[in-house]
Amino acid sequence: MKRLVLILISIFGLSLQAAAAPALWRVADDDTEVYIFGTLHMLQEGTTWANAGITNAFSTSDALVVELDDRELEKAGPLFQDAGKLPLGMTMRQIVGDGIYNDVRRLARQMDLPADTFQNVRPWYAGMSLTIVSLTKMGYDPASGVDQTLISEALRLRKPILGIETAAQQAGLFAKLTPAQDKALLVDALRQSVNVKAYMTELQSAWLEGDEATLDNLLNGELMKKEGLGQHLLYGRNEDWARQLTALMNKPGRFFVAVGTAHVVGDKSLIMFLSQQRQFLERVQ
Repeated sequence: MKRLVLILISIFGLSLQAAAAPALWRVADDDTEVYIFGTLHMLQEGTTWANAGITNAFSTSDALVVELDDRELEKAGPLFQDAGKLPLGMTMRQIVGDGIYNDVRRLARQMDLPADTFQNVRPWYAGMSLTIVSLTKMGYDPASGVDQTLISEALRLRKPILGIETAAQQAGLFAKLTPAQDKALLVDALRQSVNVKAYMTELQSAWLEGDEATLDNLLNGELMKKEGLGQHLLYGRNEDWARQLTALMNKPGRFFVAVGTAHVVGDKSLIMFLSQQRQFLERVQ
């Protein structure tokens, strides 16, 4: 076992003296142990995040549990693209008005995209796409995200990968956004675009330090309080996932659960819902 841990430490790019300590929780009973780890889907290239505690919990687990397993991840792109399309004959300008649409066009040009790249997509899809393109240009790599790294390692080790949602479910959440929610996501993306580098630097730093309060403020702040977005995108899912993990406790074994950090911080988080159902839940890092 020690040799396997050392191999994984090498793969994750970990120095044993590394200061990184992202938050990690543990819930257990007599024959089941579940570790819960909040992830970031995009990281700055070269970021070292795994430490001995995380590596050991992952390497000794019987299965990896993620939002979407590797097969569902392959379906996600096309499904999100379909969910992001506007009905034939409708344009984003008609939905958000000239002012906001012109801001989208200006931001697209700044990113070397045709100005009207997003004229026939829903506002949330444009906001998400612009943010991803912007972060990629700044050196944030989706391929180096924590989820992708863990899934790749699980596949290499032939460790079972269990998904708690499907790509269709996730795309459906965005397809069912109300017009007000849809617009709010785009407006937030446009506002964030002026300081996205500082925001991501603070977010990644807080995540590496396991700073729950800062992460909650950054990820579950004002935007999630608007138009019921928090309940629609986060809180309802957190409660459902807590039920799924409670059911998982009926299966003997050790499981490593990795979900987006927005789901594990705050007073309506997966951790809080799970703690209401399980007595022995503790933060171990």
